[in-house]
Amino acid sequence: MMQRFGDEIAHALVESSPDGLLLVDDAGEIHVANEAVCATFGYPASTLVGMSVDALVPVEFRGDHAGRRRSYAKHPTKRPMGTDLELLGQHADGHTFPVEISLSPVELGGEMFTIAAVRDVTDRQETMARVALLRDRERIARDIHDMVIQRIFAAGMSLQALNSLIESPAALDRVASVTEELDDTIRQLRAAIFRLGQPEHDVTLSGHIASIVDERSRHLGFVPTLAVAGRIDDLPAFIADELVATLTESLSNVARHAKANMSNVVVRRSADRVTLIVSDNGSGIAGDPKTRGGLSNMMWRAAELGGTCSVSDNHPTGTIVTWSVPTASRASATLTTE
Repeated sequence: MMQRFGDEIAHALVESSPDGLLLVDDAGEIHVANEAVCATFGYPASTLVGMSVDALVPVEFRGDHAGRRRSYAKHPTKRPMGTDLELLGQHADGHTFPVEISLSPVELGGEMFTIAAVRDVTDRQETMARVALLRDRERIARDIHDMVIQRIFAAGMSLQALNSLIESPAALDRVASVTEELDDTIRQLRAAIFRLGQPEHDVTLSGHIASIVDERSRHLGFVPTLAVAGRIDDLPAFIADELVATLTESLSNVARHAKANMSNVVVRRSADRVTLIVSDNGSGIAGDPKTRGGLSNMMWRAAELGGTCSVSDNHPTGTIVTWSVPTASRASATLTTE
């Protein structure tokens, strides 16, 4: 009775394991295969049992694997998963996939066997690859914003500062033309930044905003609250681009300067306007806000779309940035020093 009960427990433990389990002898023959490993490799248990474990390795690596298996049989040791070995398995249909494998030697009936636990890590590697890609995109977007756009913006400001010194109408027209080209270049770069920041091609604007708030929490040390009122996912791309850029800039300013432990983000869509409000409970801004750097970028984006951007004190402490632009039609504006 106890023996039968013990056998049932052993069977239940093997079959309930989420990882594939194989019992392999020193010659490489498979004696036991649970359901998980059958699903992983695409073979029924009746086929796996009696096969050589080498058949589960990609063809090009089987010779080396047989040699390593024999070497392991001479000096068996426990090997846990996560040992940074790049291992591959081969499915019954021929495709290969990344795996992690742990090995444990065991003696049964006076004969040595190895218990191999196999885990398909395809999803994990794909996730890691996506994370690495998004981080690389974020780095590129940050470099474009912090280096390229800032320099173009400064060049445009410098050109417009020359207007009062230029007497020739032709020269003034040329400066205006170049300034418009710089405006258009900045818009295109901001659109590229927005696309780089999207984890998927079909991401919605509200989803993208949520991901920005979540991502910026790593720099802030806390997760800002987010409230979205009204339908924003159908906003025109040229408004969505500037809204995302302004939100990113605002939260970056909170992280760099505010010394806050709380921040609120509100995006509100009305019939003819979209408004972004970013508030914090930090140290606030001493004196009048300096209209340069990140703040000037936010003001410039609003003015370009025919809207407004204001900075005010939050009570009892902190700052409120309110950015609001019309959604009915696209406004045409140029760089301004006002």
